[in-house]
Amino acid sequence: MATRGGWVRRGAIGAVVVICLLGLAALFAPYVYAELMAPLNPHAITDPQPAVLAKGHMVDDYFAVEPIGPATFAIGEPRYYQQNYAYLIIGQKRAVLFDSGSGTRDIGPVVRSLTRLPVTVIVSHLHFDHLGGIGAFGKLDMIDLPQTRADFDHGRLHPKRYEFMGFEDGLATPSPTVEAWLKPGESLDLGGRSLAVLSTPGHTPSSVALYEPAAHRLFIGDFIYPTTLYAFLPGASLSAYRATTKRLLADLPGDTILWTAHCCRVGEGIAAPWLGMRDVRDLDLTLSRLQAGQLHATGFYPRRYPVNHEMTIETGFPWNNP
Repeated sequence: MATRGGWVRRGAIGAVVVICLLGLAALFAPYVYAELMAPLNPHAITDPQPAVLAKGHMVDDYFAVEPIGPATFAIGEPRYYQQNYAYLIIGQKRAVLFDSGSGTRDIGPVVRSLTRLPVTVIVSHLHFDHLGGIGAFGKLDMIDLPQTRADFDHGRLHPKRYEFMGFEDGLATPSPTVEAWLKPGESLDLGGRSLAVLSTPGHTPSSVALYEPAAHRLFIGDFIYPTTLYAFLPGASLSAYRATTKRLLADLPGDTILWTAHCCRVGEGIAAPWLGMRDVRDLDLTLSRLQAGQLHATGFYPRRYPVNHEMTIETGFPWNNP
């Protein structure tokens, strides 16, 4: 029979074990949360209801196609639970598809219906909802960074588990061919149209944006978009976010329009999501106040802060989200 002292010792050991487990969970919170996101937030991949668009038209009852300028199309997935948007930017000699879609449906036929020119795929970052549709093309151009070079082997890109995160939707990680490496600051000539490649770390270390100087247009991916910014998953960094916002504010004209990756703007309905440089300034101010300890978060993990009427930002703890 156990003595009272024995029970006390076992209780103390149990308490120490619980405290250690909680400490480890807090230390590795981005990875713990990533693994638990699917069971904590069960969801249907595709909304069974038809999408009602505010702009554009539906293709095959799944994709939304919306012209947003001459030879420029937003291709949305309004029935996909993350409501992704990719962008087709067409020059005289070739086109760029910025993000390849989630892969829930094949985006290839939609792209081919809009242009017969050769199409280069560039992804804003490696998360599954942006790289998942790469199978329709099999290859891409990749930003040339130490992080992306580390994933490269025998001509193919092999994203790591927490770079692709396809386990959220039960997806296998793709291994596309890298056709070309793009240096940050490099200019892409599409024929009568050019795009500058920008490194925009924050949401992920290897996030990239494309800037069109002639049109004052920035295709920005998940760095900033209406609704809730994710700055708490593995690889997210608030200091990198702040550095990127400051650089964008310093380098881009004040009338630049940012075409983003997730719908939708407040009160606009389902349409290609966009923001302006004022939203970048609001994000920069929020990050500055957050880092100075001047804002109060709601929620334990992730920690949520308001940015403006279009956005909130969710972060991790200071020690795992520097």
